[in-house]
Amino acid sequence: MLEKLSRIVVGGQAATVHDATAALQECYVGCAQRARQLSRHAEMAPQDYAAEGLRALAAAEEKQAERLREALRAAVAAVPTPPEEPLPGHALSHWARLVQDLEAHRLSTRRLRELATHFAERLPHTAQLFDELCREEADHCERFRTLIARADPQALD
Repeated sequence: MLEKLSRIVVGGQAATVHDATAALQECYVGCAQRARQLSRHAEMAPQDYAAEGLRALAAAEEKQAERLREALRAAVAAVPTPPEEPLPGHALSHWARLVQDLEAHRLSTRRLRELATHFAERLPHTAQLFDELCREEADHCERFRTLIARADPQALD
């Protein structure tokens, strides 16, 4: 009886799997877009160390996207094609691009943490993937902070 009631209230396992698939697809698209943006920003970086750092972060995002793609394939779900995003219409400085990238990663970290918590009980393997990705994104944020500090002449005083 309680099991039937919980299925009605919670939506059952099928709804949870559907929600997880949608979350994996959302995270995959975001990760692929961040990787593409970081590659673009690496090309525009004025210093070699910044370009190398951004390329390394882009490669890390691509590895994350691959892990999400594998999870989607394991779930027999469609792997979405990330939409092409146009280059920004206004000229951003290198520092502003780094801050923009940091903010995108902060939002991703927050979302992944929410997803890990949401799926922890019903889909622990999926929650574990989200948790691992969250930790990696937090590490990326630290790397961005280092790049920002080096890009900002005021930060070195």
